[in-house]
Amino acid sequence: MKPYRYPQVRNIYFGDGVVKTTGTIVATEGVKKVLVVTDKFLFESGMLNGALKSLEEAEIEYRVYSDVHPNPLLSNVLACYEIMKELGGEGVIGFGGGSSIDCAKSTALLMTNPLPLQQYVGKDIVPNNTVPIFTVPTTAGTGSEVTSGSIILFDDTGKKGGILSKRLIATCAIVDPELLLTLPPTLTAATGMDALSHAIEAFTNVNASLQSDMWCKQAISLIGKNIRRAFFKGDDIDARRGMSLAATSAGMALLGSGCAGSHAMAYSIENKYHTMHGKANASMLPAVMRFNAPAALEKYAAVAELLGENIAGLSMHEAAYKASEAVQKLCDDLSIPRIREYGVTEEDLEPFAKECCANARLMAQNPRRITPEEAVKIYREVF
Repeated sequence: MKPYRYPQVRNIYFGDGVVKTTGTIVATEGVKKVLVVTDKFLFESGMLNGALKSLEEAEIEYRVYSDVHPNPLLSNVLACYEIMKELGGEGVIGFGGGSSIDCAKSTALLMTNPLPLQQYVGKDIVPNNTVPIFTVPTTAGTGSEVTSGSIILFDDTGKKGGILSKRLIATCAIVDPELLLTLPPTLTAATGMDALSHAIEAFTNVNASLQSDMWCKQAISLIGKNIRRAFFKGDDIDARRGMSLAATSAGMALLGSGCAGSHAMAYSIENKYHTMHGKANASMLPAVMRFNAPAALEKYAAVAELLGENIAGLSMHEAAYKASEAVQKLCDDLSIPRIREYGVTEEDLEPFAKECCANARLMAQNPRRITPEEAVKIYREVF
């Protein structure tokens, strides 16, 4: 095995009610002025109140930007950037799902790196460290609270661009399971399956390492045990704790090995139909797993067992295919739709196949090469 470097978030604060200590955490990092980046629903629902009160108690000056789009836009980032300059902001808090956190990360980037943001799309091309980034996830899904990426939708092209840099890893992640107690079932399913897709792809792709495998196994097992309970009984705090830890663990895995084919294929759907990221991933995942299984039999057999499948007495080949069966059962139980329900048509499949196969960054990491012709067949499986 060749040596690898595993960058990580410096501090993770995890536990019930920890969001109420946000001010103390920010002050500990020497930050006195922050921009809080969130969305309109979270702001108007009062979910930020505990964090904002703690900022006031710690005498931290703050402003709130609450207009983040479900797929964060470049215009959102630029608006935050202007507020940060007016405030003299020394740090950014991303409060919400992956959209708010990714918007906050890109805002932090622009405070120390020149415009335009587009020039940083790619891997490890951000020249300067950002201002401190504090992340407070309100979903158990993207893992953005600990990852090194920021996915932004560029208004002018309608396409998403990924900025991947160790400089975007948060200074502090503040993970409070109590923030998930009111997360509705649809979002619980979409974000939870997103976390599962992260863990499975990070576990089975060509860049997997011993350290990323450790995080993946924890995430897959926790999701298998908790996602149905969180979906059907949202106020089950034990299930919410399990899902919070799973999503953060899957995010930690992404730092080492990243995603693969399922994400590439889902992005094509999202780019055209602006589908919720986690749902598009979940819809694609079982079929991509079936395609990949022969190339990583031991890993997929392990996934099946981690998800609770009984593989005793099965051959390695049979056990490997149990993994996609287990994920399909989850999709069925959580009401994950077929891709045609997002608006996808038969005419989309060939263009989507060409587009996703051109995503060299993700497809190169897939355990089995996917050609455009094979991609069409995979899309048809879930159509």
